[in-house]
Amino acid sequence: MEHPPTAVAEGSVRSADGTRIAYRRMGSGPAVVFVHGSLSTHTDWMRVAKLLADSFTCFLMDRRGHAKTGEGVGPYSIDREVEDIAAVLAEAGPEAALVAHSYGAVCALETAMHRPVSRLVLYEPPLPAGGQASGEHLAQYSRAVAQGDLDKAVELGLTNFSHLGPNEIAAARNSPGWPRLRTLAKSWIRELKAMNALNPDVKRYRALSCRAMLLVGSLSPKHPMLEASRALAEVLPGVRIEWLTGQGHVAMRAAPEMVARLIREFMAA
Repeated sequence: MEHPPTAVAEGSVRSADGTRIAYRRMGSGPAVVFVHGSLSTHTDWMRVAKLLADSFTCFLMDRRGHAKTGEGVGPYSIDREVEDIAAVLAEAGPEAALVAHSYGAVCALETAMHRPVSRLVLYEPPLPAGGQASGEHLAQYSRAVAQGDLDKAVELGLTNFSHLGPNEIAAARNSPGWPRLRTLAKSWIRELKAMNALNPDVKRYRALSCRAMLLVGSLSPKHPMLEASRALAEVLPGVRIEWLTGQGHVAMRAAPEMVARLIREFMAA
């Protein structure tokens, strides 16, 4: 028997600086806030959320400057992202859990260091534990964006920041999602700069007080994904580590059933 389609409602909250933060809400039960990474929107988590909506109220937010969320005013920083996530968490309720991917996981980790979170799921936050994620390629990427050559910029970013191979990039370019990547290309610059400015020493995360789970793709690139995940695994108190066998950096799209199962088990443990 097919399950009926999950009802999705649109909502928004105001962040500390007045920026409108948009989200999608679905399901019922304990609240879980989902945070997407770079070059993406709430849609990255939609397949996983639909699988969890029978047991959880899922809030899928769009980070600032993405989809229907505003750009904000003043200089960009991870601190603003933390305020945005905190605003959605406040809407979701005091017992809300936080699930986040890639750069969104960096922002979620910082959020959990500043305010109570019941549980935290981090999928490969590219912290600079083994060196900057952008390396020496950020200037070249920024020039391509400034010159309006967004196709070149996205290809450079996927090659040098996400470490995708030629076949994977060709598939992305021929996919319906390529125009979205072009639209969000500029936002990647400020996010990479913000990550580059982080302290590479992850020891301060020992102060994290909530239960945490790390999701790590067995096929993900060593730098920065595996290096950062291993560094975090050594310092996060009582962290649960789950390897996503046969998956890389985007298992929430490629293997949503696997990711949803692990999240469900972690929430119930």
